[in-house]
Amino acid sequence: MPLSEKVRIEIFIPDLPDQTYSSILENLGNELTAAFGGCTVILSVGKYRTIDGVILPDKINILFSDTPFHWGRDRLIIEQYSERLRLSVKRSLQEEESILVSIYPVYHSE
Repeated sequence: MPLSEKVRIEIFIPDLPDQTYSSILENLGNELTAAFGGCTVILSVGKYRTIDGVILPDKINILFSDTPFHWGRDRLIIEQYSERLRLSVKRSLQEEESILVSIYPVYHSE
C-alpha cells in the first residue's frame, strides 16, 4: 500500500479561563479549516512542575491539521506559514503564556 506524505501542523493552546485562549482556539481552528479543509481539537490533560517543584495538572487543547505540503519541496512555504501563525498568536496574547506550534512530516496509508 503506497504512503502519501503530508505535513502536520499542531498547535498546543493552554485551556485557561481567559477568553483570549478560547478566541485563539476558535480563530486558529477557522484558519486551519479554511486553509486545509478541516482540523481536529483534542482536549488533553498533562502535568507540569512549577519553579517550586510542585506538580500540577495542565489542561491543554491540541489543534491539528494535515496539509498537502511535502516537507522537502515546500519547506519555505511551511516556514512562512508557521511564522504567520506565531505572529498571530503573539499579537493575541497579552500575558507571557506560550503556545507551541509543532510542524512535522507524516505519512498516510492510502
